[in-house]
Parts: sequence; C-alpha cells; structure tokens
Amino acid sequence: MITFDMLSAFIRSLFALWTLFLCVINIGNGVLGTARKRYAYTAFSLLLFAPVYFMWQVIFDYSLFGEGQKVADITSTLCNLPVLYWYAALVILTVLALLLLIFNIRYDRTYITPGTIKVYLDKMPCGICCWRKNGRVLFSNICMNRLCAEITGASLLNGNQFRDALEDRIITVGDSVWRFACKEITVGGEQLYEMIASDITDEYAKTAVLKKDRAELSRLNQELKEYYLSIDESVKRREILQAKINIHDEMNRLMLSTVAADTGDAKALDNIFSLWEKNALLLCMEADARRTDYVESLANALNITLIWHSALPKELDGKKKELFLFAAQEAIINAAKHAHAKTMEISFENTEKALICRFTNDGMLPTGEVRFEGGLANLAHLAKKQNASVCTEVSERFTLILKFN
Repeated sequence: MITFDMLSAFIRSLFALWTLFLCVINIGNGVLGTARKRYAYTAFSLLLFAPVYFMWQVIFDYSLFGEGQKVADITSTLCNLPVLYWYAALVILTVLALLLLIFNIRYDRTYITPGTIKVYLDKMPCGICCWRKNGRVLFSNICMNRLCAEITGASLLNGNQFRDALEDRIITVGDSVWRFACKEITVGGEQLYEMIASDITDEYAKTAVLKKDRAELSRLNQELKEYYLSIDESVKRREILQAKINIHDEMNRLMLSTVAADTGDAKALDNIFSLWEKNALLLCMEADARRTDYVESLANALNITLIWHSALPKELDGKKKELFLFAAQEAIINAAKHAHAKTMEISFENTEKALICRFTNDGMLPTGEVRFEGGLANLAHLAKKQNASVCTEVSERFTLILKFN
C-alpha cells in the first residue's frame, strides 16, 4: 500500500494546500461563532483547527527536511501511514468544517444576531444613532452617517457634538426635510442617548398646503361672517322701512278718521287723539338715530327708566356717538326683552388709554354664556371697524361695556 512519504512533492503540496484551506475555514468559523456569541461553535471550530494545523505542520516539516535525521519522530511515523488514512482524515475534517460553516450561515439567517440587526438598520430609510454620555458613538447606520456628513461636513464621531450642531429639530438636507428626535434611554443600567432622523418631506409639503388652505378658509369664513352681518343689517333696514310704511299708512287712516269724526262725540275724539299720540311716538323712535332723545324715547316706550351718571363726553362725536347710541339701543332692547329690566344706568369712565361706556340694568341675570348674536353681533362688528370693543360683565347686575381704545 502506498504511504504518504511515497507521494510526489506536488501531491504532498496539494495536501498541504488542503490543510491550509481547512485552517482558514476553521478560523472563520471561530470568528463567526464568537461574533454571534455561539461559543459552542467557537470551541468546536478550535477542536477541528488543532488536528488540521498539526497535519499541515507535519507536511511542512517533511517537505523541509525530507528523510534526514532532523525530521521529528512523529513526522516520520505519520508520513509512513498509508495515504488512504490521510485522505480519510482530511475528508472527515473537511465535512465537519463545512457543516459548521453551514450552521453558522443558517443561524445568521434564521436567528436575530448583532450582524442581522446592523444589516437591517442600514437598510432603513431613517437615520439611527446611539451614543454614551461622553459622546462615544455605539451605533449609527448608513443614513445617519450620510446626514451627519452633509450637515456638519465631518464624520459622525461624537454624538454630543452632532446633537449640538443641529440648530433646529427640522432641517432641510438637499431636497429632503428631516426631523431629528433625541431622547435618553437606559440599557443594562447604563444611560445612553438615542437620536432618530425621519424623512418628513411629504408630510412637510402637505402641512404647508394645509396651512395655506386654512388661511384661505379663514379668509372666506371672515368674508361670510361679514356677509351675514350685512344681510342682518339689510333685513333690519327693510323691516324698519316696512314699519315706516305701516306707520305712514296708519297716519293717513288717522287723518281720514279725524276729518270724518263727529266733533260732538268726546269719547271718539279721545280715542283718535290717543292713536295720534302713539303714532307720533313711533315716528320719533324711527327718526334720526344720532339724536340723544331717541334713546330716551325708546326707553320710555319700553317702560325703562334711564339714569345718566354724567353727560356725554366730548370724545363721543361723529361716528363714535353713532356707535354709542347704537349700543345704547341694543342694551335697552335686550334689557327689556331678555332681562325684563325697569332701570338702566349709563356711565362713562375716561382713562389715559380708553373711553369706557357702561350700560347696567337691574333685570334678571343670564343663566348661561352670553353669546353675541343678532344686534350684539352687529354692534361688535361695527365696534371692530372703529378700533373699539364690546364685552359683557355679569356680577350682581348685568353690564354691557363699550370700550373706545
């Protein structure tokens, strides 16, 4: 039977190459096992590495010294073995090394390992970075490294410096908009810092469009509010016009009735004079709204006693006076309609910054929130045009406040 030392130098070199290849595979298996914390795989790869390396040393020793006296006894003994034993041993070691390599690869694909986590995070479209309190970066994916290079112009080496370099949490990088969120986390009892960068380009664009639409909607809403107020005012004017028409028709009827009345019937004449008095009062109420006696007439018609604490201030002239009289009208009407008041006090307070007009009635207090609708809404709208404001005050009595800034 052919022994190993009877082989040619070329064949022995092929065996040496085979053993060297197995050494490299076993070293790789050991490294993979250690990286995946599969220390059983690491130990088994070392067990396979030892005989393979020993066989490679035997071949190297025999090829270097040949059959001389310098060859070790163990080298001479193993080289005198049949080549079939060498072949069988290498085949077994090769199969075991390849099986271990396959197990390492399968484990990497079927179990979660630090390597698989790194590969997965590098494929994510967002940037992820984690560092210690002193700034030492423990992990950062490709996306975060790229963002750091584009923002700071340097590599991501210190997490604290990169965080401080971010002037804002939302930054435009190239054609994209990124949002950076940083927080503290605790892992294994150690305090760490985590930063995540999210691409919000689409959301940012949609938010800008939404803000624009909201501004446009607000403008349209304001226009509609003004339009409704103008409609309210138009309806009120139409009603006043119709009331005037009715009053004038009634006046014509009274004139005809007066002409046709029997001068000898005192009772009939009293009724006619009473009707004349009522229609004259209504005509006065519908007269020029800028006159102060209009407010007095309206209060008398609604059985409300007006108490003026002072005369009209000199500052109330022109449009301000018209606004004041309109406010007084609304205060009297609401006091009679909703509060069933009998008395209304009108007072003025002139400060350095504003002129304050107060309309206080002794009627029932409102039970809920006072809403500015109808006439009050018109009053607030007119006040806004004159840089004035309208508000209410509810304490022991109800007060409508008109403030000229």
